[in-house]
Amino acid sequence: MYKYNYKLMIIITFCIINAATAYSSDSTQFYIQSAGMALKTENFPKAVENYNNVLRLDPENFEALKNLGVAHTSLGNDKLAIEFYTKALAIYEKDPTIANNLGAIYSNQRNTGKAIEYFEQAVALDSANYLHLTNLGMEYSKAGRISNALKVLRKAHSLSPDNPLIPYSLGTCFATANSMDSAEIYFERSVALGGKTVDLYYHLGLVKNKMKKMDEAKSYYKKVLEINTNHIGSLQSLGLLYFTNGEYLKAQEQFRRATEIDSTYYPAWVGLGASSSLSDQASKADSILNRLLAVDTAMALQMMDIITAKQQQKNKMLRDQAKDSLKN
Repeated sequence: MYKYNYKLMIIITFCIINAATAYSSDSTQFYIQSAGMALKTENFPKAVENYNNVLRLDPENFEALKNLGVAHTSLGNDKLAIEFYTKALAIYEKDPTIANNLGAIYSNQRNTGKAIEYFEQAVALDSANYLHLTNLGMEYSKAGRISNALKVLRKAHSLSPDNPLIPYSLGTCFATANSMDSAEIYFERSVALGGKTVDLYYHLGLVKNKMKKMDEAKSYYKKVLEINTNHIGSLQSLGLLYFTNGEYLKAQEQFRRATEIDSTYYPAWVGLGASSSLSDQASKADSILNRLLAVDTAMALQMMDIITAKQQQKNKMLRDQAKDSLKN
């Protein structure tokens, strides 16, 4: 009697376990599908909720761990993204995408050493992926390892010759190495391939400036400002070009806009004070000088030195003109 009941209990328990397993499996698939749809539509909080439900049922579900890394990266939760990517990589260490994504997070955190470590891992797992190669090349460039950077970026370029990102990356490499001629060639190649980013136009402007191609530099700074009117670097650079050319009112406008965007960006205040002084706006220049003195005496002295140098340059030009007129 008891023996029969014992067997019956085992059968019933076994059926319950099987039913629970089937239910768990069905639920896992449901949550995975729901999470996948949320991820596809960029509803990242919903994706996180559903993938967390997957892990509640299956704590080592690779897909959930990996995609939680993606979702948290998109939400700006780097710490959680690293945690989930690392767990996923521990389960399957041969996934190059996870290694690349970890490299990207560390790169954004300016942890170049860790970024290189993971980008190298991604390239080792998939050496024919131009994106992984490009990311590694850019990180090598940040670390000053220019020869390494050029090697992997040239390989990336051979794999995807029509991608504007790669010649842009090569251009930044050469600019870092102070090889402006080569930087100009690759930046312009990137533009020719359809590159239209703020960073591309800005860096091309900087290169043109260093090559003394001032009009071309101006045009690229203006292109940046057409895309992003609040780009302080372009406003400052454009202001300095106008200032150097003696166009002080135009320079003032660029410097003024920069200070309105960031009142603590003191290079713009120095430029604004100097251009105000040289355009005979003494009270405005004095007000800016007092502002700089209250913050940093060195910046106030820099403003005065710039004004003095410009005045000396103007006086010399007037003396030379006077000498020439006497000769004639």
